[in-house]
Amino acid sequence: QLSPREFEVFLLLAEGKTVNDIAEILNLSSKTVGHHYTHLKKKLNVSNISEVTRLAIRGGLLEA
Repeated sequence: QLSPREFEVFLLLAEGKTVNDIAEILNLSSKTVGHHYTHLKKKLNVSNISEVTRLAIRGGLLEA
């Protein structure tokens, strides 16, 4: 299960935001966002942002 912050990063990545964009939006460092991304990839068993987006669409969190 994703932490609230990981879920926030997940949604922003699925929307097409970059790590730097997300860092600015959430007022975090790029390194911190990168750590969240690494953790959510492991938890969701995905390897890239395309798979993150696909999961968000399948879960009804994002429209195709």
